[in-house]
Amino acid sequence: MNQQLDVINAYFDLVQSLNVDPAAYAAVLHPEVEQIEFPNLLNRTIQRRSFNDILDNLRVGRELLRDPSFEVQHTHISADGTVLVEGEWQATTVSDVRSVVRGQRLSSQLCLIFEFKDGKIYRQRRYPCYEQF
Repeated sequence: MNQQLDVINAYFDLVQSLNVDPAAYAAVLHPEVEQIEFPNLLNRTIQRRSFNDILDNLRVGRELLRDPSFEVQHTHISADGTVLVEGEWQATTVSDVRSVVRGQRLSSQLCLIFEFKDGKIYRQRRYPCYEQF
């Protein structure tokens, strides 16, 4: 089970650095990965992302955000190997987007659920709860 936490932590490191190198993500994300983000203040509908979509979303993040951070507050590993992570994500915007203004600090409580296949992240469900902005 520690191997799964190592994979998740490596994934968090990549995301926090806004790294967009496909080879780096190939080490932690299964080629058939699916990320599902449930509706929130930024996305009003369910977002489904493939491996390439995840990288595209990070490329957008590189243009809009600086100093992203994710502080893990709780981790639970279930008997079937599913890993649940709760924490707080923050980043500062570098430009005006929708109702967010440049220099604003965004904050969200996140619940992330990870499923694994072949030692890599295969399914990820994201439940972001953004503070009002």
